[in-house]
Amino acid sequence: MDSTSLERRKLENDLVLSIYNLPIGNLLIDCCRGLKGIVFFDHSFTNLNDQTNRFSAIFNCRSDDTDEETLSLYANRYHEIDFLSWCYKQREAMVFRSTDLVSPEVIEKSRIHREWESRIGVFYTATACIAADDILYGTISLMRSREHGDFTDEEMSVFEEVNQHLCNRFRLAFPSGVNRLMMDASVDPIAAKFSLTSREWEITCFLMQGYSRSSIAEKLCISVNTLKKHISNIYRKMNVSSTRQFFAELGRAEKGSFLDENLRRGGGDSYSFAVCDRCRQCRRIVKFAGRVRHSVFLVLNGSDTDPFFW
Repeated sequence: MDSTSLERRKLENDLVLSIYNLPIGNLLIDCCRGLKGIVFFDHSFTNLNDQTNRFSAIFNCRSDDTDEETLSLYANRYHEIDFLSWCYKQREAMVFRSTDLVSPEVIEKSRIHREWESRIGVFYTATACIAADDILYGTISLMRSREHGDFTDEEMSVFEEVNQHLCNRFRLAFPSGVNRLMMDASVDPIAAKFSLTSREWEITCFLMQGYSRSSIAEKLCISVNTLKKHISNIYRKMNVSSTRQFFAELGRAEKGSFLDENLRRGGGDSYSFAVCDRCRQCRRIVKFAGRVRHSVFLVLNGSDTDPFFW
């Protein structure tokens, strides 16, 4: 193996390792940055897929090399007429080239190429669908100009290997899928109110779902001690010092938040929230196991995880 191949393999290994260590909120765009040194492309963009009905399915479109207006046009206008979109709806993990589905002649005549791709000078596309257990989490699209040619089989093999790890990371972290508020701290009132970072918001969402600290550390591929430091920072920003105070503060801040959205949806993968009425913060009392109990937070309905009680 020559020095160039060795360097490429090292970059691939570093990228795979980063998939299990980087905050998941920025994972797809970070993955594109890592791919840049392994697979050449002119433009790229990523997006996530919302599992709820309140927002449009495609969200969080991001790119380091494509302007916001162009991304917005795709998300709001051209996504629905994209001839690749049927693959997204299969909700299966796959990696494919646009030319695997249609001929270059069809691409050239397509509306999305004439009105959108030509805007940024691209022709060929390689797409990874990040999916597991019949859930589509998101996609990564790499694009090249006609002059730079189509993606090779070797490049697609690398892309597929990376996608397998992405699918595994998302499946472990979010077995029921993702939604806009879970993944983006900037759009949630709770995260904004307490100035939580993406990683802190990610951890807060896991805590709200009732995961134990050891489970959260495992899902995020970090040590329990590192997790403790993150939780300590969250508590400091929320001005609380205990689990009880943490959930009580979430109760006061819940309106319009991730919690509130799940409350109002009801049924299925929904959440119920209540804070002890002994401190006059209860909104409701939860009946559990045949008895009325004061509850800080009742986790995912139908799950095996117990609520927090005191």
